Amino acid sequence: MLSNDRRPQVTPQAVVGLCIIVAGLLLTADNLGLARTREVFGYFWPAAIAAVGVTVFRRASEISAQLLGGMLIAVGIGLGAAHFFGWPIRLSRLWPLWLVVAGGTMLARALRIAEPSSVSPEQHVSDVVFWSGVQRRITSPAFKRADVTAVMGGVELDLRGASTGGGEAVLDVFIVMGGLEVRVPPDWTVTNQVVAIMGGASDKTAGFQDARNRLLIRGFVMMGGVEVKT
Repeated sequence: MLSNDRRPQVTPQAVVGLCIIVAGLLLTADNLGLARTREVFGYFWPAAIAAVGVTVFRRASEISAQLLGGMLIAVGIGLGAAHFFGWPIRLSRLWPLWLVVAGGTMLARALRIAEPSSVSPEQHVSDVVFWSGVQRRITSPAFKRADVTAVMGGVELDLRGASTGGGEAVLDVFIVMGGLEVRVPPDWTVTNQVVAIMGGASDKTAGFQDARNRLLIRGFVMMGGVEVKT
């Protein structure tokens, strides 16, 4: 039976990957003359944006991530309705919503009240940044998971003082026009499963295969980068 860390999870990058597959199949069917699918795209890509938003919202552990997910849902529904009713709404006109999310995030963090939890904040880390940057240093002896979402922003995650307790930790990333730098101890081994489109993910660590501490990095990067080093 799979452990909680091994069970398949619906992440934003998984939804994006599924949407890319569906888009490729639809376009191929249209090019081969099997079906007229290009007209469907007026509804498909707004639905894809909303689906990513739902996933981000459901996985959110902080108000900032919930705001980002809610904004994506609203944008997807709005663009779909605009296409259906013929409203003159374009994605380029919705950029001020980023200001709403950014301001809401700052307000939420300023008013945030710590809540008791059975999991140490350093065992499960969640960061969402847009138009900004975050530097975080983890020193937990039982680090297990981190979720990093960066949209037009950057995150620096320092794990050199942490340990996985002799097991595996998972780092889920969702990077769009942003960057993530991860530093790990020299005796860690890193498995890179990041999918990159117009971006990249590099592993410059010196760990060995049978290391006691393991870090699995998975996720999606578009027009951005992930760099892992010791």
